[in-house]
Amino acid sequence: MGIQRQTRREVERVQSRAIVAKLTEDGRALLTHTALEHVGALTALEQHLITVAPLGEARYREIVDSYTLGASAAIRRWS
Repeated sequence: MGIQRQTRREVERVQSRAIVAKLTEDGRALLTHTALEHVGALTALEQHLITVAPLGEARYREIVDSYTLGASAAIRRWS
C-alpha cells in the first residue's frame, strides 16, 4: 500500500510540473505574440510619421527601439 501511495504522489508531482511548464510556455508565447503585434504596429506608425513629419525621425526610432528592447527583456525574464 505504501509503494502505491508513493507512486501516486510522484505521478502527481510530475503532472503538476508538466502543467506549470505548459502554462509558462503558453504565457511566453502569448507575450511574444503580443509584443510582435505591437512592434509591427509601432513600426508602421513610425514609418508613417517619418513621411508626415520627418524632423522627428530620430525621436520616433528611439521610442520604437526602446519599446522593442523592453518587450524583448520582458520575454527573456518570463522563463
